[in-house]
Amino acid sequence: MAGMTMDSGIAPLEPSPEDFASILYAEPGALGLIANIMAGLTVAVENMLFPPFSTVSLAIAGAHLIIFGGFLQLIAGFLCFRRFEHLTGTAYVVFAALWSVVGVNHILTPFLQAEDLSRGIMPGLLGFMLVSVVLCLCAITVNYLMPPVLIAILCALIFECVGTFFLWGRRVAAGFEIIIVLSSFYAVIVMTLKGVSQRYILPGFGNAIFDPLLVPTTASASARRIERKKNTIYAEPMGMGYLGNVVPAAVLVFHHLGYFQDFRPAMAMFLFSVLCHILASFYAFLRHDFFHAVQFAVYFVFWMSRGILQLFMSLDGFQNVALVWRINFYGQWAIIFLLIVITFSSIIFARVVFFYNLYFVFVAIMSVDHIPVFAHNFTFGVPAAVLAIVSLYLGMAHLENSIAEKPVMWLGSELVNEVTLTKFLDRIMSRFQPSNKKNDYTEEITMDLKTVDTLGWVGSSVALICLSALEASNGVLPISWILVAGVFMHLYAARLAYAAGTLAKAYVMTVLASFWAIWATFLISPALAVNLQGASITVLVLWTVAMAMTPTFHKVWMPFALFMELCCIAQAVTMYNREPAWMILVTGILAGVVAMYAAAAEIINTTLMANCIPVGEPILVEKITDNGGDPCALFSSRRSSNLRRVVRMLDEGKVVGVPTDTVYAIGASCKHPESILRLYNVKGRPPEKPICLCLSSLDQLEAANPPFSPLLWNFMRRCYPGGISCVVPKGDWLKRLGLGEAIQYVGTAESICIRVPDCSVLCYMVSLHGPIAITSANISGAEDSTHHSMVITTLGDKLDAIVCDGDSNETVASTVVDCTHIDESGIAYFREGCTPKEYVDELFQEAKSDNDNKSSRVEMTDIINSNDKARS
Repeated sequence: MAGMTMDSGIAPLEPSPEDFASILYAEPGALGLIANIMAGLTVAVENMLFPPFSTVSLAIAGAHLIIFGGFLQLIAGFLCFRRFEHLTGTAYVVFAALWSVVGVNHILTPFLQAEDLSRGIMPGLLGFMLVSVVLCLCAITVNYLMPPVLIAILCALIFECVGTFFLWGRRVAAGFEIIIVLSSFYAVIVMTLKGVSQRYILPGFGNAIFDPLLVPTTASASARRIERKKNTIYAEPMGMGYLGNVVPAAVLVFHHLGYFQDFRPAMAMFLFSVLCHILASFYAFLRHDFFHAVQFAVYFVFWMSRGILQLFMSLDGFQNVALVWRINFYGQWAIIFLLIVITFSSIIFARVVFFYNLYFVFVAIMSVDHIPVFAHNFTFGVPAAVLAIVSLYLGMAHLENSIAEKPVMWLGSELVNEVTLTKFLDRIMSRFQPSNKKNDYTEEITMDLKTVDTLGWVGSSVALICLSALEASNGVLPISWILVAGVFMHLYAARLAYAAGTLAKAYVMTVLASFWAIWATFLISPALAVNLQGASITVLVLWTVAMAMTPTFHKVWMPFALFMELCCIAQAVTMYNREPAWMILVTGILAGVVAMYAAAAEIINTTLMANCIPVGEPILVEKITDNGGDPCALFSSRRSSNLRRVVRMLDEGKVVGVPTDTVYAIGASCKHPESILRLYNVKGRPPEKPICLCLSSLDQLEAANPPFSPLLWNFMRRCYPGGISCVVPKGDWLKRLGLGEAIQYVGTAESICIRVPDCSVLCYMVSLHGPIAITSANISGAEDSTHHSMVITTLGDKLDAIVCDGDSNETVASTVVDCTHIDESGIAYFREGCTPKEYVDELFQEAKSDNDNKSSRVEMTDIINSNDKARS
């Protein structure tokens, strides 16, 4: 079923702006620091004044903190993860949550008692302090400027806590918030200048206080192998995901141990779990990391559901009723079952991760509602405190290992090799598996679809088991689980389904979310049943339509769809005040058991990348829809998901049209030499005319370590990226670049043309795929293509896909410079294109002058050293 969707139609084309950023995502760190400046200054000014403050002023201050400190910093965190910045992205997400929490509590202040507010926010702020310490320790391995900012934030948090009880604490906190503002202001200047000049002009960011690259690793070969299992499309979110357990655990620890009773001020702290866990899951999905995408989503369901449940139990009208019936509520065992499956699957990862998940299962069991209240507060509170502390180590270890790109903090090797575990499960499940079972885990799109399915199963299983308990317990207890697992998780899965390119699964997940939204509304206020009658009938009809799609999914979907149809009928009957005896219980358990089986099967199968537990093959094979009469597939350049789909096509040996910083080009993968030969046929290019090699950056070339002279390197650094192509000598370094047999198909026998375009779209694709062979997108001898419509018209029927980016930046191709004899006779020109010859000559003279100066300094140093030796 890999890569097959009901709706593989191409995304509609979008107009591209006139100026597309030449550097992918620019410098988002400056945006995050500006957000810190605005938020810190707002709180500092408030701390210098004397309370109480008016309701309007608190609401305005809270809105500013949410928008500027929260939202803007969150955007910066998004962009940092797309720039492969592990620590900075994590820090911005953490402090986006912090400022948003502070803003929410500003708005709630007039409605809460001062003591309730102080006690409610204290545990969450303590959790933020612990996370700040971890981020600060990690920051000393990155640069000089982040640690002062983080230390100032830590100190400000400490005295903000003191300030909730003593006024002088607010004054001291204001001083540290001013330090945040000043240090962040300097950092913004540094990063802005770096973004403009592409080099560090002012000190602070260029070097680290402590370089983790110099730390030796004592990890075993197995642990190092685990550490190398990386995908560098986006920064690694694992550290952020594990740190996401700290704040919610700290809040619930203090609540269960009796430090505070009113949960309203503490509920805002769970925004930390929303951001850290969901974003960690989302970026794991973008990295095609199935296990962590599901693991962090399950963490989120557990903490958020527990938090909302405690909120309801502390509200008037809910508390006594919920406490009476809680001992009969068995819904939490669904999430415990999923945590056990995740723990079993994590046995092939680092052993610290396995034992951490095993302990998480213990914490979840200690939180079940069967335990009497007087014991429950301790059985859950104490283990949760230990979990928060362990989460700090695990989060820091993942951050440091990601920064150093090696295991500098111990996580250990796997307990069981994945091959061994796969064989063990195959022996157990062989009687249930067909002999011709197929493994369909080779494509990234398949991993994405598996993630969507599994998150849907997770949400359905938890919500269904909690709903079925209505017959035995009170309706208040399932509300939080239905809201989080039923509504939110299915909406989240629908969003991922859209990103994965399957509108069929997006439709199914949206209908399920609507089903659970009706139940949640009814349980919160049963009086609304009359108003929900039409909605319940609509969902019943929509799910009936969804049932028609299930034959194109795995077979396990078919019994689930049937039982969910019965659940929809039970919902509609309930809304009409019929109160069907045992119908909700029976249908909920039937559908819930199927969902739990499917979730367990998909988690284990996809983690091991093998079909160990049967879920069944589709009865009907899904067909790709027609592309609307276009000669080939058309993809808008404005969607990163589209670019990833084109990269997969390149991996399959397809030939595609792409934009560059000059005119449009057609490209083929160097992993498939036969696809390079197709370039000649598509273009009608004579075989004696060579095709050039496209790289994403000069760093990619430097990694292959070609034996170029200092003058050539100096010249290329001035030319790239941009509309200049350099012809350089061929050599074995091309094999280290990963060309393999394609070496003979690009360039000539002695030389090769290197192209590093100043085009975010193309560089992004090449960074994902590796070097590609490109040539201009036109019939040989015809005019260059300056718009994607020209490529569609002239070559569309010969290409597999075209990336549409609107008008090109230039009307002619790049200038091609002969650098094969640069040290002997300088440079020559094969073609003068968009970059004037005079400008290229000027760059060469600059490079030559700089190279001569360096040589003179080296010679003078040698003379001085030789004289010193002679004197001694």
